Amino acid sequence: MNTKILRSLWVSGLCLVCIAFFILEGCKKESPQTGVSKSVQVNVKKGHKELGLELYEKGKNAEAIAEFKKAIADNTANVEVYSKLASACYDEEMTSDAVNMYKKVIEIEPNHVEARYDLALVYLDEGLCEDGIRELKKVLEIDPKYEDAYYSLGDAYYDCNRKDDAVEVWKTLLKDNPEDSILHYNLGVAYRDKKQIKDAISELQKAIASDPKDDDARKLLKQLTTKKQGVKSTGNIKNKKKAEKKKGK
Repeated sequence: MNTKILRSLWVSGLCLVCIAFFILEGCKKESPQTGVSKSVQVNVKKGHKELGLELYEKGKNAEAIAEFKKAIADNTANVEVYSKLASACYDEEMTSDAVNMYKKVIEIEPNHVEARYDLALVYLDEGLCEDGIRELKKVLEIDPKYEDAYYSLGDAYYDCNRKDDAVEVWKTLLKDNPEDSILHYNLGVAYRDKKQIKDAISELQKAIASDPKDDDARKLLKQLTTKKQGVKSTGNIKNKKKAEKKKGK
């Protein structure tokens, strides 16, 4: 009789243990935050820096700027944050903030050529010729093979009315890029401005030979070879690298 009672108690105890085990397992499988979406849970784990970079890549500049500023406030910002913040600010026409952020990148990494190059383009777009030219020269001191800076330096010299300097830069670039139609065209424009018409015509012919579809070169060449008096030529240089930079943003 005692044996039957003990056996019954043992079975009951085992059942209770099993029930407790299944209850505990069920608790573990429950969502940690009922009613909270997975995307929200993921974002909670992300810092302001990560969110800012993600928003920037999606083209959401205003939201990205807000997150980047929070990252700066909580001391999690790095060079990439300052660089992207500068770019986003300039895209949103917050020029002063963009300049300050590029300067911050350069303060952290003085040899950061991309920041110096972008800062130079901002200066030039704002009409600050000497500041822009200075930064482009600094880029070339750091990296003499930074070709985009050479192209932009030639354009900057021309835009800042330093045509002789522009001509020298473009001629230097042509040594390594003899078929570059834009360089030939720009030289043609510069020579026209300097009243060196024969040289202008020669460069425009080379531009057309390199790119038969260059309508600007054809138009200017036709104007320069027109014998009629009082015909004024039109056409300006092509800012090749600056245009490419803007398309990439």
